[in-house]
Order: sequence, then structure tokens, then C-alpha cells
Amino acid sequence: MKKRLMSWRRAAALCVAMGCAAAAVGASAQGLQFKWGHVYEPASIFHQQAELAARKIAEQSGGQIKIEVVPASKLGQERDYALMLANDSMQIAYVGQATLAEGYPPLGLGSYPFAFKDLDHVRKYLVSPLLADLMKGYNEKSGNRMVAAVYYGARQVTSGKPLQRPEDFRDLRLYVPDAAAYQLFATALDAKPVSLPFNSLYGALKKNEVEAQEHPLGTVRAKQLYEVQKYVQLTGHIYDTLGIVIGKAAWARLTPPQQAMVEKTLADTAKWTNVGVIASELEDEQFLRGKGMTVQPVNRLPLLERVTKRSTPEQMGARPGDFAKLQALAGAAN
Repeated sequence: MKKRLMSWRRAAALCVAMGCAAAAVGASAQGLQFKWGHVYEPASIFHQQAELAARKIAEQSGGQIKIEVVPASKLGQERDYALMLANDSMQIAYVGQATLAEGYPPLGLGSYPFAFKDLDHVRKYLVSPLLADLMKGYNEKSGNRMVAAVYYGARQVTSGKPLQRPEDFRDLRLYVPDAAAYQLFATALDAKPVSLPFNSLYGALKKNEVEAQEHPLGTVRAKQLYEVQKYVQLTGHIYDTLGIVIGKAAWARLTPPQQAMVEKTLADTAKWTNVGVIASELEDEQFLRGKGMTVQPVNRLPLLERVTKRSTPEQMGARPGDFAKLQALAGAAN
């Protein structure tokens, strides 16, 4: 009986192997079908970039690589993307740098509050060997392939009342994404961090379950948060970036020439997105003023001092010496 059972197991294993081989042949004949998930609205520049890249990749592969872009959290929340990339239920994703740092802490360097002095500092970081080395480290640790970093925007605080001093944040119910760097910004100012699904934010602000939130102005505009918030504080506390990440299994299905083509296409379209996001930030500021919001500068130094009293970049996962390298970029020649 045991011998017979073993033969059935061998037969089953053989069938599975043959089925997998047949599926692989079929997939090769039909081309590759990838899903690219993200949390942003279809009107956003990030969705536009993904659609542009998908078209270019389909053209350059002769239709062998087809990418379906799925926006607005329809495949799940960003915090789930790492698992979805790992189990191949999603093949490509935009993932925020702070979320990526949950799996590879050194990559959170750029998410440390007030790590960047200004937009020019960020621009230098995006093309720096420092970021390239961090991306390499993430790829080696995760098995996934981060092929490009995209500028997401300077994160600003919106609220129903003015927030000018650190004391104004005390006990404030402040929405921040559920990642360590964002949580640090809130707790360092003695606010009460609130995390909830991104698509629930508008309703929570409208009901005053949350009093304030922080996002780039493009998100404030796209999500129509100007309808439920009165003030924009230009804190610029995090100049955020997104990683474009391809899952390990999906990357392995590409031939080396396809890998090179896909990586170059995604990197090239990321540059197009960076220019678009930078250009739109001033436009978004004027748009929000036109919607009746009060947009006001903030003295960042007292906020920065509160953050540095609570934590160092190294305590948040940065490699020794990386923060100094990042700061050196601010004074580097163009």
C-alpha cells in the first residue's frame, strides 16, 4: 500500500511539473502579462507615467510584455504591496520610500524628517551614487528589483486651524501614513498620529475624526482636501520619493535584453515624471489659494529641533555615514 501511495505521489509530482512546463510554454507564446498597482488617482501624473511606460514597453517588446495599470488602491493598500510583489499577485508597484524602508531600513534615509534642505538638494540625491547604492542594497535584501526613484513631492501639513509653532501640534489628531518616518514627525511634535486607509482620509477630515493631515500639495488637490481643510503649512518636512519596484518572480521571467529595456524605459519615464511633479507644485499652491485655502510659510528650525531630540537617522535605520553623505550633496556643484 505504501509503495502504491508513493507511486501516486510521483505521478502527481510529474503531472504538476509537466503542467508548469506547459504553462510556461503557453505564457511564452502569449507574452507576459503584468499588473502595475498603485494608490493614486487616474488623473495623477504617476498614473500617467505608468500608462506611458506600459505603452512604450509594449511597443519595444513587440507586444510580448503587456502591463495593466491598476490605480486608486484597487489591488490593495500600499502596505500590502511588498507581500503582493513577493507572491506574484502584483508584478510592478509604486511604493513610497518610507514603506520600502520597513523591509530595508537604510533606504529610509530620505524619509527622515527635514533630511533635505530644499528641492535642489532632492534633485541631486535622485541622481547620486548614494541613492544608487541604497537601491542596490534593497534589491539584494528583498530579491525584488527597484528600477527607479520618482519624486513624489514635498510633504506639507494641512489643517482646520493655523499651525505655526511646535506647541500648536500638541494633541492634534494628525493623519500620517503607517511608516516610522511619518510617525516620528507626528510624535516628535506631541501630536496624536492617526493612520487609516488612504481612501478614507477625506471622510475622516470632514467628520473631524482627524484634524490635520500631511501630504504633497498635488495629493491635497487631487483628493479635494481643500473642501475639508482651511490652512496649508509649508513645512516641507519630508521631500518624498516613490520607488518603482518589480517583483522577483516577474523580473526573473524577463530575458536579460528585456530587463535592460524595461529598466531603461521606467527610468526614463521617471525623469519625465520628476519634471512634471516639480512644475506642478507651484501650480498646486496657487490652485489651493484659489480654492480659499490660506497657504503660509513655517519656520522649520523649531520643528527640526524637536525631531532631532527624539531620534537620529541611524536610530531610524540609516547606515553610519549615510546622513553625512546626504547633507554633503546639498553643497555639491551641479
